[in-house]
Amino acid sequence: MAEKKFYWLKLHRDFFKRHDIRIIESQPNGKDYVLFYLKLLVESIDHEGMLRFSDTIPYNEQMLSTITDTNIDIVRQAVKLFSDLGMMTFLDDGTIHMAEVEKMIGSETEWAQKKRLYRERVRALPEGIEDRTRTKKDNVRQEKEKEKELEIEKDNRKKRFTPPSLNDVTEYCRSRNNHVDPEAFVDFYESKGWKVGNQSMKDWKAAVRTWEKREAPKEPEGKSNRTNYKGREYTDEELEKVFKKWD
Repeated sequence: MAEKKFYWLKLHRDFFKRHDIRIIESQPNGKDYVLFYLKLLVESIDHEGMLRFSDTIPYNEQMLSTITDTNIDIVRQAVKLFSDLGMMTFLDDGTIHMAEVEKMIGSETEWAQKKRLYRERVRALPEGIEDRTRTKKDNVRQEKEKEKELEIEKDNRKKRFTPPSLNDVTEYCRSRNNHVDPEAFVDFYESKGWKVGNQSMKDWKAAVRTWEKREAPKEPEGKSNRTNYKGREYTDEELEKVFKKWD
């Protein structure tokens, strides 16, 4: 995408002291003529001083009146006056040429405009303020860069897996009071390159807990899960009554 470009008129500080401008201003409605002239200059900036409605249609006086919001009578009189003074010429195809635009035009890109405005603001600061302002901005920028680097380093530490030592596994198994053999656990995963399947291990403690379920003691075969039931004890009198019923 092409960068946006801005145009302006470089109006000389003696513009209103020029003989032709002073002659125009001395006419009835002279100030309206000058304003109309400036509007035409601005309107023609993008086309290097050329004024034309389209490739096939040139501007007429009524159209100029409309685009500049100027009374049609002012337009008629001003166009004749500008032509007589050589400030405006008409080409054979009806195109209007504003002769002064080529030497009055200026332009800059959007980025250049921002830089220019910034330099103007800096120049307007009291002496010494500029350096302090720049130093403050640099410090803020450096602090933000450091914070960003620390966040990246923190994330990297989270993602990086460090294999545990035998003591680490032993202490963890002891804290959970499980039946995992720490040495067997470490030997197994060292032989696998500390991978779970095809994926690198991310949490060795989670792997220990998985082994914990596998290594849990099993119930002996044939042992009933039912609670032992202690039979009721009867007195001699109770037993005698029961036997009499059976007789």
